[in-house]
This record gives sequence, structure tokens and C-alpha cells, in this order.
Amino acid sequence: MPQWEVIGGSGTGGIVVREGQELKSPQLGKRLETGSLVDQLKLVGERLKYELLRGDGPKTGWVSLKVSGKALLQPLVEVDQGDSSNAKDDGFDKWAVLGIPDASAPQQSEDELRMTSSKRILAAVGKPYTVLGLQPGASSAATRRAYHCLALLHHPDKGGEDAVFKAVADAYKALTEAKTEEGGWKDLEGQAVGPWNAHAPTATKGITCMLFDTFGTPPWESRRLYTGSWQEGAVRCWELSKGEAGKSRPPPRLVGEIAVGGFINDIAALSPFGLLTAQSAGMKPMPGESLRYWNLKTTPFKPLARAKVNAIADDHSQKKALKPGGKGDTSESQTTDMVTRTKDEDEEPEFVQDKDEGYLDKSTMVYLHYRGVRCISLWPRPENRETTPHMAVTVSKDVIAMSKIGMDGVSIESPAVWKQSDPHDGLGDVNALTHESVGKFWTGDNAGILRLWDVNASGKGMVSDFNSNAAGWLSGLVLWPDSGMMVCSHSSGIGFIDTRAGKVIRQQYTKEPVGKVSILNGNSPILFAGIGGELMQYDTRCWADGKDYKPKAVASWSLGAAITSLDCTATGKGHLLVAAGCMNGKVAAFDST
Repeated sequence: MPQWEVIGGSGTGGIVVREGQELKSPQLGKRLETGSLVDQLKLVGERLKYELLRGDGPKTGWVSLKVSGKALLQPLVEVDQGDSSNAKDDGFDKWAVLGIPDASAPQQSEDELRMTSSKRILAAVGKPYTVLGLQPGASSAATRRAYHCLALLHHPDKGGEDAVFKAVADAYKALTEAKTEEGGWKDLEGQAVGPWNAHAPTATKGITCMLFDTFGTPPWESRRLYTGSWQEGAVRCWELSKGEAGKSRPPPRLVGEIAVGGFINDIAALSPFGLLTAQSAGMKPMPGESLRYWNLKTTPFKPLARAKVNAIADDHSQKKALKPGGKGDTSESQTTDMVTRTKDEDEEPEFVQDKDEGYLDKSTMVYLHYRGVRCISLWPRPENRETTPHMAVTVSKDVIAMSKIGMDGVSIESPAVWKQSDPHDGLGDVNALTHESVGKFWTGDNAGILRLWDVNASGKGMVSDFNSNAAGWLSGLVLWPDSGMMVCSHSSGIGFIDTRAGKVIRQQYTKEPVGKVSILNGNSPILFAGIGGELMQYDTRCWADGKDYKPKAVASWSLGAAITSLDCTATGKGHLLVAAGCMNGKVAAFDST
């Protein structure tokens, strides 16, 4: 039976449905939602009687195929699963879509096909191309065919699961309804932004943290980036998407900043509106001031009100304002639109005190640590809008603790679920933290000591303790839990650790310090490392065994200053984005795909 997809009515909530064939027949009280899938019961000229298969609207009724020459519905060609002639066409491979090899297809029943396909789809939620069994960049025709094939197989009326059908529908929507630069917002796909002057240049720690917004704050097609400068004590939010043509300046666009009340060490997004910040404590440490959570509904990022205090220019001996259109105008000055102040060449910028009209009082202190909190790790790690973290681990020199994230998505519950004092015996600062599972996590200090913590273990909870043999302080940790492989970055290179055996596999020494390492998740083979001013991309699938083997980068980018922070994320279409922050206050973000 022919089937149709509703493509019209996006601006009116759907298309009009009437009781009868005649245009003057009574209109039903509800419209047929855009994107709905219907079966054709009867077709008379350009009037269609339908039965609803998927979507929202009346279960049956009459609709028009066109209005004023504009199509409201388009026919879908049904994919016959037993016909191998359509196996590959315009990027469409039906066996890849179903998630099975060609040879096994004839041997599987429809229920077996549905079960196999369901497992693949649920494991790929949040990755639209993978859900639909397509390669990145597949044509719109292939996308429609893949969606139609899976919708027929997994429709609840035909024995499919609601969760699987929703995942298929969401993936199709993500690939077909995202706006382009001509029609609205666009992600960072295929683009590079920067390096730009995100913060004032400092000689201390530079940009200590950055984080892609993976929750997709409205409009969700946009891409935002949070950056934190240690000495400025502020978190800034940047919009990296192109925006609407003719209505928005080129990226990056500064949304605003929040002064956190201390030297910023780390940030974590709990939800689209919840932010957790880790900062240093004062000269006389008080509990609570080094860990705060922010509700961005009540404390949104504010436009900079201290333009005359901070210097954000390439030449910070410059005394005049960098105004758009004026002499010395650059794209960076247009983005930040700030004013430099008179300073000696070697003088560092002053620490930015909280002058946000009580903003600091509107945040909430978490009373866990006396000393400054160095790192935050969430479980599960937010990768897309479908991921909701429910646990947060924080560590300082005096305390390591695991806390529940509140149901509101913006708070940390008290008391902590688990807490231990002096995680590294008070002998060194803990500079690195990463989760292995919900109740297990690794820490690393500036003496190169690695420790594994288990909240369910007896005693203090430390179940592993060994030296990483790093010839310097640790700056970052990433872990592939399934294989037990961990990579640590340090001031003399990169260490490769077998966590199950508790030993160092090899050390890759570098001429420049390795400021940070980053991976997308425990299933991604791609590793990013900031070695001096070079951003290196490695594919771990290409690595060989042996202590003397030195991994070779598959790509590299030169940023001109020591890299101090990294983050990466995947777009809705599966592109891998990476952002790097440098010692000189500059940031670069781009599509590494």
C-alpha cells in the first residue's frame, strides 16, 4: 500500500485534515503533524484519504497533496527487504541499515531482524547516521529510504518497541530538519574558528578549562563553548555557529561571562541550565567557596561589564580602543570589542574580582572541600542531549567525594554519597581525574602517582596505587574502560598504562610539555593531545605493541602557544569537533573530520 510523508505545515503546526473528500467538508479539530507517516487508503485527484502510521494528528481523514502549488505530502517508495537489487543506491545499503551482513539476511526471520536492528539502534542513540545505518554525508534520498526501511520494521503497530522507533524518528529529524547557514543556525561542521583572543594573556596557567555544550541550548543546532581562564577567575560562553545570514556577526560571538570568585580550575555542565565550577580557595580557606553550582536561568552569562579592566588584544601595550571599523580593526576585536589598558609589558593581568552585582551570592556553595577543587568528573559523561549525568566526583588536596546531581539538573545534593580525606596523603596537588565506572575513578597528582578509588571497597576505598613513571607532574587522564587502557599526559610526555595489570606499558617523551589529552568517550579510537603548541590527533587503532613504538599522529595543527586545555565532542551528524585553549589566552575550535 502506498505511503506518504507530511512535509508541509511546518510553520502552522501541521496540515489541515477534513472529514470528507470535499474541501468544504468539516475540518477536524487537530492538524496532521509535519513529518508524520501515513498509509494511502484512497486517492482522488489531489485529495488523499489516509490512515496514520507515525506522528501526531487524527487517525484518519482527508488531506490535500498540494496547496497553491506547494507540496504538502510526498510519496515514499517502500523498500522491499527481500529485493537485493536495491542493496546499494545513492549511499543506501539496506543490510547496513538493518545492521546485519548480507550472507545472514535470508536465514533470519522478521523478528530476528528486528531484534538485531534494535540492539544496534539503542547502542547508537545520539548518533543519527549510525542509528540509520548510514555513512556520514549520505544523501537526503538515502536518509529517507533508511528511515522508511527502519520505520516499517520497528513501528509499534508491527511489533516494534517504542524506544527504538523514537530513536529512529529522532535520528531522521536530526538529519533532515537542522537549519543551514542560509536558513538559520548551523553547527561547527566543516568549519574552523580562531585562534581568537578569548581571555587575557597570562604567564601563569592560561586557559585551564574548556567545555563544549553538548546539551544543545536553544536553538539546538547552534554550538556553544565554555572557556575558563585561571587568573581571570571567569568562565565565558562563546557561540561558534554561523548564525542567521545577515543577522549575526561571524563566529566566535561572546555570549557573556560569569566571575566565579576564585582562580578557575575546572567546569562541568550538569544540564542545559546547570553549571558546576571548581576554583581555588582563598588565602584563609573556608568550606564551600571552592565548589559552586550555578542555575543559568537565574544567573545567565552576562555581557562583559569590565571592558576597561581586561586586555584582550594581540599587542597588550596598545593604549587605544579596538573599535569595529577603526584603525587596527581585526575580526578578533570585532568579536570581543574590548579595550586595552595601560600596563608594563611583563606585568600580568590582575585577578578579576567579582563585580557582577551579587551574582556570586546567587550561586550555591557545596560544602565538601576546604582547599581548592582541581578537577570534576561526571558519570555518565554528557555526550549529547540524551545523556543525563547523575553523579559528580570532585577532588582537592584535602578531599575526594562523590555526590548525586539533583533532579533539577542544576544542583549537587548534600551530604555526599562517598567522601575521603587526603586522597594523596596531602603530599601533592591532584591534577587529573577520570571515571572508570559509576563507582570507580582514577586520580593523578603532580608526583606522577596514580590511584584507583572504589566507593564500594572497604577502608579508605583506594584499590590501586602505583607510579606512572612520569618525569613531571600529571596534567590529564583519559581511559578506555573496556580495554583497561589509560593515557596520562604530563610535563615530559605521554604515558600509556595497563590499568588491569597496574603497570606502565611505555612512555613517549616529548620535547615540550603535554598540557592535556582528550577523547570523545570510551568507545572512540581518536585521541587528541596538546604537545607544546601543537595539537596532535592519534588513531589508537593504528598503534603497535612494544615499548619502543612511538605512536604517529594522523593529523596535527599548530596553534603557536602552549596548549593548556582541550575538549572534543560529536555533532548531531557524527562530525568530531575539537577545541584547544592556550597559555596566551587564545582558543581555536574546528571540525577535525
